[in-house]
Amino acid sequence: MSSPISSWRLDAANTTVCVLTGKHVPELHYFGPALGAEITAEELRQLSDDSVLHASLDEPTALSLCPQASLGHAGSPGLAAHRNGKRFAHRLQHVHTEHKANSLSFQLADASAGIEMHLTLKLDELTSILTINTAVVNRGEDDLTVDWLASATLPLPEDHTELLSQHGRWGGEFSEYRRALHPGLTDISNRHGRTSHEHAPWVMTGPQGFGDQHGEVLCSHIAWSGNASLRIERMNDGHASVQLGVLPLPGELILAPGERFEAPPVIAARGTGINAISHQLHTHVRQHILPPWTRTPRPIHSNSWEAVYFDHSTEKLFGLIDACAELGAERFVLDDGWFGRRRNDTAGLGDWFVDPEVYPDGLQPVVDRVRQHGMQFGLWFEPEMVNPDSALYEQHPEWVLRLDGIDTPLARSQLVLDLSIPEVRRYLFDCITRLVHEYAIDYIKWDMNRDLVLAGNGEQARALAQPPALYQLLEQIRASCPTLEIESCSSGGARVDMGILKHTGRVWTSDNIDPIERAQIQAGFLRIYPPEIMGAHVGHKAAHLTGRETSLHTRAIMALQGQYGFEIDARRLDATERSALAHYTAMYRKHREWLSRSVYYRLDGQHDSLVASMQVADDARIALLTVVAVTAHPHSRPGRIKLAGLDATVHYRVALESLNRAEIAVFSRQLPHWLNDVDRATDTGPLISGELLMKTGLPLPVLPPQSALLVSCHAR
Repeated sequence: MSSPISSWRLDAANTTVCVLTGKHVPELHYFGPALGAEITAEELRQLSDDSVLHASLDEPTALSLCPQASLGHAGSPGLAAHRNGKRFAHRLQHVHTEHKANSLSFQLADASAGIEMHLTLKLDELTSILTINTAVVNRGEDDLTVDWLASATLPLPEDHTELLSQHGRWGGEFSEYRRALHPGLTDISNRHGRTSHEHAPWVMTGPQGFGDQHGEVLCSHIAWSGNASLRIERMNDGHASVQLGVLPLPGELILAPGERFEAPPVIAARGTGINAISHQLHTHVRQHILPPWTRTPRPIHSNSWEAVYFDHSTEKLFGLIDACAELGAERFVLDDGWFGRRRNDTAGLGDWFVDPEVYPDGLQPVVDRVRQHGMQFGLWFEPEMVNPDSALYEQHPEWVLRLDGIDTPLARSQLVLDLSIPEVRRYLFDCITRLVHEYAIDYIKWDMNRDLVLAGNGEQARALAQPPALYQLLEQIRASCPTLEIESCSSGGARVDMGILKHTGRVWTSDNIDPIERAQIQAGFLRIYPPEIMGAHVGHKAAHLTGRETSLHTRAIMALQGQYGFEIDARRLDATERSALAHYTAMYRKHREWLSRSVYYRLDGQHDSLVASMQVADDARIALLTVVAVTAHPHSRPGRIKLAGLDATVHYRVALESLNRAEIAVFSRQLPHWLNDVDRATDTGPLISGELLMKTGLPLPVLPPQSALLVSCHAR
């Protein structure tokens, strides 16, 4: 006889979540488009997949929110735990449900194994984002070793046969890869100790060929800044799932009697097309994750790194500060090289004291020069690191992550501090807050330039303890310095996730600011995270990382997609370059308020030669279109690009906002009408229906490789 089944549901504007209880562990029966209110538990029970094939277990193996091997689940379990090799399996039973307006909480227990589990599902009524939290409690009398705990296990629809994920390297972050979801396990495991360049902490699944505007898509993200595993699995019974969780090192997650472990949350979104997922996630990040100061107008940055590197002197910095202020910078950031023995990247990390040889009067003269121009002052730190050639390491070698008996490989001549040691956090807190208060620092660029290798305290692993210790330190600093803004930088984009974004409000997207490389990098970033927190700077003509030379217009157009700034030696610009930059800087000031609430659309291009996207105001009254030609177009005619997000009932004034019309015109015998039919009296473009722009598309001029367009659409 079938066990009594209860149905629980959560509803948002366009999404319904249904969970069934009554077997062992609750099952996520439905997560999809909104269902009618009249759907009953009996109807859902009738649709439970209870088929059993011969040569199988007598009872069907349910794909629950925590799949259990003890019930015959042969795939990745939701929990793998034991007591010194004993009690290697468990049988969790549903104990209690708490149902609130937008959340469901389930208590599960296995009394014989001494394990208690708590699962909470919250459906955001505005965005339809589903957040899943999982915790396990040791109710036994001896230690419980947890080898694996999934933060969430989400069943996949049968037609989800394709997987999209992001991977990369330093200077090449957020590259997208597609693969078929074949039988067996696809395991994307990150063992770098930080979020990493190599593996983004999210996956998307959908029907074969799902794209920006089509296909029912599911995205799952783990809000965690350390080792993690993303497991996508198709079983021989046809069930498929995505499972996300932290990845502990051997013996790292051992719970004492009564101890509780809270797994990092999983944030899941579903919708039609990837753009719908991006819209939900951007809104969720803005409303529920980012610090409040990210809702204020984002200042224009100028960073000293690629202008002077380690060659600090007040004379050079004064000239740079003056030139940056003339360009319109609103925040000047003094990068690496101001402290300790730091004349190059082999020494000084950990000694967070102003170098008196370089700055005999401290940083005050530099700060004063910055303030004279009405700019904010920012300072670079790499707090989690230490060089062996430093006073801190000489005094406290026991503070570094290590395994006794094995030499830790160096990276950039540095080691990693063990943030789980309270004295380490106290030292860093004191050093940083002392400088913030002394110089009234507005902003910190918080860098982290290496992976964690042999991440232990000498004997036992400590990688799992680093992210929460970092979060705690950041919370303490922000409590002491409530107006301070902090950027997450990790050799560029190696620590970008919704865990770190609760404590930081800007991301240095990549150390690579070659605009052609950035076209793909930024498009990948914007899949998940909103544009106003994306650090995007205008670099030198020859990119420092690639050597590629590009037009200033291309560099500025790409920088305008995010939080705009300069990574350039402004002292060396000629009058033409300064005038052009002044135009783009004024554009950023003009649009940044609505851009911080904008809806992002990646546009399906006909060819890989173009990367195109739009940022549309939340009322659809204004939009900016960015088109970048990363390679030569394969055809003699560039064709049209269909816009998105506009109001079909409104006419828009379409205008070229970039100053490169003359540069582009030489590559065409004739330009499209909308580029020629400009009202010379007002210097504005023609009026075109939003419906036509979206259904017919905007004809493009011939774009030579490495060029870009910036086009505005203003409702009339």
